[in-house]
Amino acid sequence: MDKNLLENYKAQMLKMYNSVKGSNPTSTPVVEMSVAEPEITTDSPPTPPQSTSTGSLIGIVTAIRELYPINNARVTIFTGDYNNDMQIIDRDLTDNSGRTKTFYLPTPERALSLDETNTVLPYSLYNMLIEADGYVKNIHLNIPVFSNVTSLQQSNLILEETAGQDKGPRIFDEAQKYNL
Repeated sequence: MDKNLLENYKAQMLKMYNSVKGSNPTSTPVVEMSVAEPEITTDSPPTPPQSTSTGSLIGIVTAIRELYPINNARVTIFTGDYNNDMQIIDRDLTDNSGRTKTFYLPTPERALSLDETNTVLPYSLYNMLIEADGYVKNIHLNIPVFSNVTSLQQSNLILEETAGQDKGPRIFDEAQKYNL
């Protein structure tokens, strides 16, 4: 989370509080708040987006019909082909709730979706690889990420022992044409 964003929010709230405080003689004093820094779960710092517009993506990893979150599942965001030309964008491990951090990803400008003559996709497509010990890998292809929108990608893993002979990665194509 951006520290400047939190500080700006705090300053705006204090300004609003003080403006109300001045009109009420029985108001209470302002209490300073401290904000805990978020825990960073990656080894390398996130790279700034090359585009001026970004969207975000959060992975949610579960097992057994989406009942149990999987802790410490390895989630990789990538573009390109999984087998040949994978270009890794970012990685993270899931927390106790089965969620990843928020991945901030470059997207086309939102205004592209308003142009009826536009032939370029007004969103970006990313892929997600999910791996966890004892489970069959899942690969989600073509996950749409829109400008200024947080996309959630659910992935339900199955145990290797219940997968039978199909131990290879399970591939899900999330491609869908969005009529914007």
